Amino acid sequence: MRDVGIVMPVYKQDPNYLELALRSVLQQTYGNYYLVIVSDGAPSDTVEVIQKVTKGDERVHLILKEKNEGVAKTLNIGFDYFMQLDEVKYFTWVSSDNIYYPTYVEKLRTALNTAPTNVGLAYSSFRHIDHNGDFLKEPNFEEFYKYQDQPKESLLDFCFIGTSFMYKKEIAAKIEGYKLEPVEDYEYWLRLTDHCEIVYIPEALMQYRTNSPLSVSAQLRNSKAEHRRWRYAFNLARQEARNRRKVPFLLTIIYPVQDGKEGTIEKLEQLLEQTFSNFKLIIIDRSFDKSAINVLQHIEDPRIKFLTLPGVTERESILMGMKEADTPFTLIYGKGNFPSSPLMLNDFIVQGRQLQVNDIALVDHNVYKVGKRLILSKEAPVFGNLYKTEKLKEILSI
Repeated sequence: MRDVGIVMPVYKQDPNYLELALRSVLQQTYGNYYLVIVSDGAPSDTVEVIQKVTKGDERVHLILKEKNEGVAKTLNIGFDYFMQLDEVKYFTWVSSDNIYYPTYVEKLRTALNTAPTNVGLAYSSFRHIDHNGDFLKEPNFEEFYKYQDQPKESLLDFCFIGTSFMYKKEIAAKIEGYKLEPVEDYEYWLRLTDHCEIVYIPEALMQYRTNSPLSVSAQLRNSKAEHRRWRYAFNLARQEARNRRKVPFLLTIIYPVQDGKEGTIEKLEQLLEQTFSNFKLIIIDRSFDKSAINVLQHIEDPRIKFLTLPGVTERESILMGMKEADTPFTLIYGKGNFPSSPLMLNDFIVQGRQLQVNDIALVDHNVYKVGKRLILSKEAPVFGNLYKTEKLKEILSI
């Protein structure tokens, strides 16, 4: 019985990468699987490579789509095919430029087959390679190996599952298919893990090609607009998952602005690049002509709420923003050293949750250095400091 269904979506791909990927899948130690290759409007020379490498292998089924419609829809076509095959119990999908070790299918399947019944997703570590197939020095394998070993709750903050995985068909049947490109895999894991637990295999089972010229990751790396699109989708996936699981915001950030100039934009970009994401952002446009909103609204994020208060003072804008602060912590943003690193907000929250008293604020002293200071009873709020909301309201006389 062929109980594993593998989907490979293919569009444009280097023929050498494609052949390596195909042969690595076809040479698995566990051979009881089906491989559905879905050509997403791929050019004829790409299709010819597929047909040449897979010729005569009855496990392979090639689906040809004339129009390029993206990886999410392409994956759904492949898995819809497998949903009709009763013998298939486990799903995975592979990329056309990665290399899969011979035990990839066997070890992921075994992990699911031997795990407690509430486990629906197995994943392993993997190695990063460049366009030549050489191992990358970054990320460090040992550090990455440990980073991936996290509970499923951490998926709300970090996509640690990566590119080596397998999941149960019965769990997949409970949710809709892939969507929300270009984070279709991450968003899918978040919905899948609403219904199951996960298990980690502490071993590299494949090689992920990070610098492939035709890859999505290359497009994201080389375009600010594409990176913003990715970041919006990434944060949307996380926020939708928190909403489903009824996880409240931990932090309110109040950002009073007077214009949409480059400095204002850069401050917003720095904030949205923080690794910690469980915050809502209140942007208050103090300009008379909505010049800030007219620019900043094009940097989309699902956690942002805009308020328009033309001509108000800075303090008045902060007081208005505090009406939205129903979270344990609040930070007033726009001036000062914060954030000196993408990890600073996470460090703030980790240390803030350990505070036993309200009259301490956390300060960004420099990269990876969080300081503490005593809050004076009559001080003005300090930009870039993390306050307990209750204390901030007290010093603002709210």
